[in-house]
Amino acid sequence: MQLEELKGKLALFKFAEEIRDDLPLFQLYKDEVWAVVTGIDDVGIWIENPSYELGVWWDDQGDLIPPNKQVKEKVKANILIPWRFIKAVMSVEDERFQKVKSKQLPGFQVYR
Repeated sequence: MQLEELKGKLALFKFAEEIRDDLPLFQLYKDEVWAVVTGIDDVGIWIENPSYELGVWWDDQGDLIPPNKQVKEKVKANILIPWRFIKAVMSVEDERFQKVKSKQLPGFQVYR
């Protein structure tokens, strides 16, 4: 399999030790995670977190929401993992692995 063929597919990633302390910022809680590949470029590989919890600080008009009324919402986010922090990538050719219907993938939230 060529790397470009991973785009849009679910793959298992194993990250290098050096990035482990930074992963919680992206709501990744282990150094191994199943994720959908959303892009591949010279810098690294883009993966999707389908339920990233993000604080909402502005309303629809662009006005700041008071801190006591701010809420967290789950949004789809894309995360760039530089190549130097990727130890291994595994893709499974079984079609059942590519028909993900849940917004919660193994590796996001589940591995906390």
